Amino acid sequence: MICDALLEQDIFSGVGNIIKNEVLYRVKIHPESLIGNIPSRKINEVTKEAVIYSFQFLEWKKNYELKKHWLAHTKKTCLRCDLPLIKKQTGIKKRRSFFCTNCQKLYE
Repeated sequence: MICDALLEQDIFSGVGNIIKNEVLYRVKIHPESLIGNIPSRKINEVTKEAVIYSFQFLEWKKNYELKKHWLAHTKKTCLRCDLPLIKKQTGIKKRRSFFCTNCQKLYE
């Protein structure tokens, strides 16, 4: 699952659970999507967004303003759809995921 791959430090060094949730929300991919079924252009989008968000994350953390930039992590409502976000432990790592089943595509 993409949620596990993003947390794999040999692949995405430094990406943690907050970054995982925010990146997947931004690129509109469901955390339980199977990597082999995600189109390569979307995988590239995940990779690019993980880099961009990681640098933003660091800057926001230095400025003590990290939480105000969260769009999905710990949120209750999807900002795009105005529907409830799902909170669920996902993947092998059983980490908390926050996602919208309406706008985050599940690649099964």
